[in-house]
Amino acid sequence: MPMVGLGVYNISERETQRVVEDAISVGYRSIDTAAMYYNEKGVGDAVRACGVPREELFITTKICDSCYTKEETLRTVDHSMKQLGLDYVDLMLIHWPVVNQCETHVLYQQRKMLEYLRPYNVALEAWSPLAEGRHGIFKNPVLMRIGEKYGKTSAQVALKFLIQNGIIIIPKTTHKERMVENINLFDFTLSDDDLREIRLLDTGRNVTGWPSDALKYNPESV
Repeated sequence: MPMVGLGVYNISERETQRVVEDAISVGYRSIDTAAMYYNEKGVGDAVRACGVPREELFITTKICDSCYTKEETLRTVDHSMKQLGLDYVDLMLIHWPVVNQCETHVLYQQRKMLEYLRPYNVALEAWSPLAEGRHGIFKNPVLMRIGEKYGKTSAQVALKFLIQNGIIIIPKTTHKERMVENINLFDFTLSDDDLREIRLLDTGRNVTGWPSDALKYNPESV
C-alpha cells in the first residue's frame, strides 16, 4: 500500500474525476474514497480514463458502521462496486474503524494509538493529515523554520513527520500544484532534533470535531 495517497472527502461528484486524473498524472497511485462521500463514481471514471494499468493503482472505499446486518453490509458493498464500476477494490474499510484510519497530524499525533497498533501489524492511516489547515498549521513557526532548512513548506514538513513515524497519509486537495507538493516528500529526511521539536506541537486533542458530527449515509439517496 503506498505511503502517500489522495483523499477525496468533500470533493463534489462533478469535480472528482478531474481531481483524481490530475493526481494520477503527477504520480499518485493510491486514492481514498467512501460510500458516504458520494463520489465513488468519479473515482471509478478516473481510474478507467487515466491510462494507468488498474493493477498499479490502490483504490480504497468504505462501508458505513451503520450497516449492522450481513444483508445491509452486502448491499452497501454491491452499491459501492456499482458506483465505482471496477472489478475489485484494494482496500474496503468499515467507516470508522479498521486499517486503522484516524484523524492524525502534528497537532494530534495519536502516539498511544500508534503504539497500540504496531504489535498487531495494523497500519495507521491519517485522514486530515494537515488538520484541515486549522490552528495556523501552515504558519506554525516550528514547521516553517524546519522547512527552511530543507527548502520545503510547513505542510511538507508536517506530512513528512507522519511518514517518518510509519503513518500513511491521504491529504485532500483539488489543486494540481498542491498534489505535487504533497507527494514531493522523499528527497529529505527530518533529523532527530526536528522530530523532537515537532513532537512538542502535539495538543493531544482532536481539532476537526469528527466523529461527533459524522454524516449519515443512505445508499438509497444516491
